[in-house]
Amino acid sequence: MYSIKPGRGPSMFGAIFALVLGVPFAIFWISQAVKMGAPGFMVFFGIAFLIAILFNVVRGFYNATSKDRISDYDITTQAEESDPMNRLAGGPTNAGSGSAGLTAQRYCPYCGAEHESGFGFCPKCGKPQPTDDKRG
Repeated sequence: MYSIKPGRGPSMFGAIFALVLGVPFAIFWISQAVKMGAPGFMVFFGIAFLIAILFNVVRGFYNATSKDRISDYDITTQAEESDPMNRLAGGPTNAGSGSAGLTAQRYCPYCGAEHESGFGFCPKCGKPQPTDDKRG
């Protein structure tokens, strides 16, 4: 069954964007603050900004390349990818856990129609339904 779960959060695009635009801006800010003789807190602000940008670059690259990524929203099956938020909440983390106690009612992942679990195709839209025996 398909479900909506937290998606992929920090992305590769965000990391590259921060690396290409954020780091040069922070370096420019720091160099101009030093060059103009600005108060020390302006230089400190530039250094803090640079550290924050580098943190986001590392976080974005890590999240984009890791197995269990975090995001805003994602549509997936639990057989494809576990939900990292379930680990934090102590819930099931894979398709096999907790599925034995489910009721015989299922929902079509395409149109949302409710039907019994034995159906191979949705009685409303006719699309093939995922089966539990395909888990490996």
